[in-house]
Amino acid sequence: MNQTNGTVSPLSAVLQFMNSINSNYTSIPHEERLAMGFLGRVQAYNWIQEIVLGGIVIFMLCLYKFGTGANLSRGDKLFASVHDFLRNELSFARVGFTAPGSKESIHMDQHLHTWMTSFATGRSGIDCVNVNLHLYPRNNPLTMLLENVIGWYFPILAFDVDNEFCEIIVRPNGVYVGSETANVNANAKEVMNNFKFIASIVNKTVMNQSRHDNYYLSLTHTVDGEDIPDQYVYMSEMNQLNGFFAAYAKKDVLNELLNKATDFLDFISFTDLPGDKPENVSVWNANKLQRCVIRTKVPTNQKELDLLNKIIALVVEMYDNYTRVLVQKNEPSFITTDMLKKATNFRAAEMEKIDKVAKEAALAAEKENQKDAEREKRRNLKKSGELEKLDKKMKEKRERRQRNKQKVRM
Repeated sequence: MNQTNGTVSPLSAVLQFMNSINSNYTSIPHEERLAMGFLGRVQAYNWIQEIVLGGIVIFMLCLYKFGTGANLSRGDKLFASVHDFLRNELSFARVGFTAPGSKESIHMDQHLHTWMTSFATGRSGIDCVNVNLHLYPRNNPLTMLLENVIGWYFPILAFDVDNEFCEIIVRPNGVYVGSETANVNANAKEVMNNFKFIASIVNKTVMNQSRHDNYYLSLTHTVDGEDIPDQYVYMSEMNQLNGFFAAYAKKDVLNELLNKATDFLDFISFTDLPGDKPENVSVWNANKLQRCVIRTKVPTNQKELDLLNKIIALVVEMYDNYTRVLVQKNEPSFITTDMLKKATNFRAAEMEKIDKVAKEAALAAEKENQKDAEREKRRNLKKSGELEKLDKKMKEKRERRQRNKQKVRM
């Protein structure tokens, strides 16, 4: 009772205060209020509650407009810069969802302007480039604050929306065309088999979190590289693959970009494995995709936008150079047959682990279902009165077995 009073008392006090605001008006007899007329009642009424509530609504609307405008502004600047670079500098045939100069959106916008995406396609060596942007839900700051508080006190309940990032996914196609009149190679599928490996450069400040968030990085070895800035590490499935970057990118250009992007770039990862750990082999096979993932902070100024474009150009150049070597075969490939064989064996072993865990989980679920079915059966028998008879029969059966055992011993 005391606990109930302690809970209700504050609410009761608030209600009494709200009622007291208009106590003078409510104390006027009904006949006198009618005689006052409409304007008289309006003047006598205390409008503080309505003004406060209206102010709160207007304030929330302003926050929504401001947050939405801030997200749209960031997204428009990013996609305008990246689209222009992909179209004019890297010569992609189709960029974005509408033609240049159109008044329609050049990117898809989802979840109240927190997820934005676009793409580019139509180029030798590259199947497509997907540009993904995730922003804070600035349109709803109260929800954002609540989610952060929950994440602080209950990390296990933390929402996966508490960070902003830009993610560029570059997918190769195994096709190399040296000029506009050159023939397209017919062995693209065969060439694509040479892209099944994991080679990454990761910023040290996020390497643990990146390993936790990305399944393909959790399978790699971490090694400090003498040929890259100290702020980064190599994370590849085998140490020999660390040289992939130096083999197909200019070392001075790569290091210059890495040095400039220390506070901006999270990682560059060439991979073919899923980003989320697959539950079974079917999910593994369905989510395998040869690609390079570029993860960065959200660009906030022109310098960072230029850095992002240069990093995309670096990855595209690496794919161009690697594909050219595989198609023309006029020089040895850095990725040897032995490396690819080790990568294949590694994937087979990992699939066996996933399959074993999936089968164990399925077996455990089946046993739990059997237990549930048995409990349900006993409940039904108990309701019908058959359970007591069944238990009596089982008891008699056990006693007979015990007597038979004793006779055998005698």
